[in-house]
Amino acid sequence: MICRSGDKHYQPISWDKAFLTIADQLNKLDSPNKAIFYTSGRSSNEAAYLYALFIRKFGTNNMPDCSNMCHESSGVALSQTLGIGKGSVTLDDLEHAEVAMIIGQNPGTNHPRMLSALQKLKLNGGKVITVNPLEEAGLKRFKNPQKISGFLSSGTMITDVFLQVKVNQDIPLLKAIMKKLIALDEGSGGNVLDHKFISERTSGFEAVKQDLKQHDIQDLIHQSGVPEKEINKAVEILRNRKKIIICWAMGLTQHKNGVENIKECVNLLLMKGS
Repeated sequence: MICRSGDKHYQPISWDKAFLTIADQLNKLDSPNKAIFYTSGRSSNEAAYLYALFIRKFGTNNMPDCSNMCHESSGVALSQTLGIGKGSVTLDDLEHAEVAMIIGQNPGTNHPRMLSALQKLKLNGGKVITVNPLEEAGLKRFKNPQKISGFLSSGTMITDVFLQVKVNQDIPLLKAIMKKLIALDEGSGGNVLDHKFISERTSGFEAVKQDLKQHDIQDLIHQSGVPEKEINKAVEILRNRKKIIICWAMGLTQHKNGVENIKECVNLLLMKGS
């Protein structure tokens, strides 16, 4: 299909004509670097490899993939807080974590291979906190189709606590969790947060505490839409554990406040020295 300049609708076009049209546009450029070749995460490895060869043969490295749209806010938030714009854990880390917080993503639907990693985490004694407006079946109980036990057993319970947050109210929820952790820390003589890590490796902790003090805990809970007893369950899981990983996807990044969403995730992790 093609939508020519001035047209209001797409029109059918033959493959030969499509190839010639693309080639004509590319050949008109006075520099290969004036072209951008965008691609999707849905493309196969083989197709993406050939596409990359074509682009480099054409003479440019302007080949952004879908993460430039999907995770641009992640890159900005992580660069501004951690100094690195990419994820900081490996798949093996997930297996050996004490807690995984799954926020704003649906692994069972969109990336089901993640469920086997979460299953290993659970079998190693780890806990999973799921934050999402929608409760997904795969994050409740998982039967691994590649294991005989997946057919013979009742499966592995993945989620320990499900926080059914209102759409785009993750920040109030995360702030409520942090306020409760700080209160527990102050009441236990500093045994909940990693104060050594905070003092040696971070900056701005007092500013974060001051910001949290401005918010009423009940207002935050009400905004989040999550019952306080469920938030308390999540806080109790996080209280004495340090090997915490937060995983997120489009449910956090595709909002106007996507950068701020991810910064709050980072704040929580840094408080715990995770």
